[in-house]
Amino acid sequence: MSRVAAFRSFSVGDIRIRKKQISGRVSISHKDGMEENFRLIFSYSEEIEADLNTAGLMLTMPLINFTYFSEKLILDYPVSGQDRILLEKFLKINAREVFVNKICRRRYEFFLQEAIPSKKEITEENADGRTELVTTSTFEDTCAVISHSSSALILSSGGKESLLTFGMMKDLNPRTHAYFFNESGGHWRAAKTSYDYFRANYKGVSKVWSNVDRFYRFMLERLPVLNMETVKKRADTYPVQLFIFPVYIFAAIPLVRKHNIGNILMGNEFDDPKDMPLYRGIRHYFGVFDQSSDFMEMMTGYFQGKGISTRLWSAVYPISGTVVEDILVKRYRNLFLQQRSCHSCRYEEGAIRPCGSCTKCLGVAMFVLAAGGSPEEILYDRTSISDLERNVNESRMRLDPDELSYLKNVLWGHPDKGNADHVRGIHILPGESEPLLQIPEDFRRGIGLIYEQYCKGYYRLDGEHWEKAIIQKYES
Repeated sequence: MSRVAAFRSFSVGDIRIRKKQISGRVSISHKDGMEENFRLIFSYSEEIEADLNTAGLMLTMPLINFTYFSEKLILDYPVSGQDRILLEKFLKINAREVFVNKICRRRYEFFLQEAIPSKKEITEENADGRTELVTTSTFEDTCAVISHSSSALILSSGGKESLLTFGMMKDLNPRTHAYFFNESGGHWRAAKTSYDYFRANYKGVSKVWSNVDRFYRFMLERLPVLNMETVKKRADTYPVQLFIFPVYIFAAIPLVRKHNIGNILMGNEFDDPKDMPLYRGIRHYFGVFDQSSDFMEMMTGYFQGKGISTRLWSAVYPISGTVVEDILVKRYRNLFLQQRSCHSCRYEEGAIRPCGSCTKCLGVAMFVLAAGGSPEEILYDRTSISDLERNVNESRMRLDPDELSYLKNVLWGHPDKGNADHVRGIHILPGESEPLLQIPEDFRRGIGLIYEQYCKGYYRLDGEHWEKAIIQKYES
């Protein structure tokens, strides 16, 4: 839709690489000819090595969140054929995600009415956007990195998925590193408790600081199709940004090269595929492309094409948040106590406390109670727990319907809508010929043994229902 294309172009250039820092200039050209610049910065807790290609790609990732609204994306650094293929896929996929999940299927009225498409305008052509990718310099990928296949870097945030992933991988592989991405504001407050604990108790903890959150605010304030009054209100989702994890992953590449990391692990838990229909004939990812198996496969293939022998995957993809929390509470209590999943955390009496009222907090409190744990141990106050049922019933919870039904039944005796038993199981996803197929073979058995201790069998999707599958279990 041409009326939402507020910018002539975005560009990335003037890249500077120092021992512990990468920075670059992002320029935005408005339709009226005005030019504005923002300097993006990534600072590392250790010395790194990077070339212009790696640095440029890292600086480009935050910008892709907004390219649906620009006619061109100009990259003033060396770009390979592999890079271009990936970037063009990213531009198209993220355009669809923004169009469908932010403008059309919206939870909040972040966009002005003039930006909302009519029914006739909801087409694949409009969803794909019209952003042209322009590169000023090309080169051939020649880097060859020999990675230690068992070493692992965990994208760490203070959330239950990354904490469980770290705990399991540390059990299976001593060469497991925690990697924290430090954005100022709510995200870092949520991660800081875990970061401080990891720094005090484990080796190989890395941190990258970035002003990317300030860049996001800079961009949002310049989008004329946004309702800034709504944007400034606290919400449990971003107004536009749906391309978050690629920023973290590309920022990790210098660390991957330095430490010969063979595996990057995300904390992508189970998303029920039966609850993901097309939107008016348009295929999309419900706003979580960067947490999907397609994204992980795409990135692993891209790494291989660049000569980086690193795999991107998730250990928790076949289990629900209910099971993730259950294992964390019962098996990794020391890590559970560091959990902060709230982006509105606050400092109080020398500790970082969750708000207790956002949908993330409501979900976590339900998970912990269902696991037999105490939310107060991770600093939820008594009022938020006593009011939990009412708050959940009055909120638009961001949980799969079966999981929400299961938790309400377990915690408060609400009627079970049926077919929710799979919430406590290990899911064999459509396209998988066997369980845990998305987990590399060298870790599959070890993770499977852990899951079988806490899960109630395996489940396979049959039409619209998850049915129990007869699977030979791993032998301990």
